[in-house]
Amino acid sequence: MKNTLIHSLILLVLIGCGLVWAMPACATITCSTASMSPVSFGTVNPLSSLTQTTATLTYTCKNSTGGGTHSATVCFSIGEPGGAQTNPRLMTSGTNTLQFQLYWGSFNGTIWGSQYFGSTTPLMVNLTLASGASATNQTATLYAQVLSGQTTAVPGSYSDNYQNGDTAVTVNDVAGNTAPGSCGSTQTANLFFPFLVSATVQKNCSVSANNLSLGSVAAGTANASGSSTLSVTCAYNTPYYVGLAPQNVTSTTGAGTMKGTGANANTISYQLYSNSGLSTVWGNTATTTSVGNGMSGTGTGVATSFTVYAKTTSSTDVQPDNYSDTVQVNVNY
Repeated sequence: MKNTLIHSLILLVLIGCGLVWAMPACATITCSTASMSPVSFGTVNPLSSLTQTTATLTYTCKNSTGGGTHSATVCFSIGEPGGAQTNPRLMTSGTNTLQFQLYWGSFNGTIWGSQYFGSTTPLMVNLTLASGASATNQTATLYAQVLSGQTTAVPGSYSDNYQNGDTAVTVNDVAGNTAPGSCGSTQTANLFFPFLVSATVQKNCSVSANNLSLGSVAAGTANASGSSTLSVTCAYNTPYYVGLAPQNVTSTTGAGTMKGTGANANTISYQLYSNSGLSTVWGNTATTTSVGNGMSGTGTGVATSFTVYAKTTSSTDVQPDNYSDTVQVNVNY
């Protein structure tokens, strides 16, 4: 009875994989290496935060010898560091965050996720390999972008570190020429593709200004005046100082000269102010650290409006014409 049982077990082994004393001939596709290049966004302007970049996944898989052609669906999963499930993904700089997302297929394509949790859309690659054949150093593109609309992002260095356990590879292998088209259930042991996502949010400002008109005045009119507005938008928590520099003459005191058109040599002098009482000069001695005779503010990520006042300081008893000057707005930050 004992001998009969032993022979039965040997018979089952022979049917399953061939002779016990020979190397097993059960063919499968296995993957031996996988790596992802860093996802580096470089500098990000928070006032127009949409920033795109790509990274490259490289992998090698092989059909072990002895069992004919096999096909497999290889799934590359990207979860979230620490198991956190967020959409969009977040880079951090201290307690500050910057939203981004990872895709396969294209920018704004399919979110590159994990078959285990979160966005359950891993990259699926179908392979068909003859017995003993290898797919060596194959590549796939990861598309990444910092999302738009993050005008209040705080300047600084941001990162998100995907380590071994945050990535995974599974292989769903079948005999023949048709891959199954679905992910396997067992992770390939010790095969990961860790990578770092990084970005630097830079200090940035933008400015827009409306024309300032002193209107139509009769010749000889004294102290013609008017006002207009300009808007400054700076990155969150960024101090800035605004100076005004008339261009027809070099001036740091906000004193300028309007010129006529064509051959008209007449001029009209004017002065810029920061208050409606026309007593506080608005000039161009502001620097990146000092307001000087300018105006100051701190960035909020949204536009801040300033009013500019002006009046003539010389006689308008001049040739009738259109008189003008260009004032350069300097935002120092």
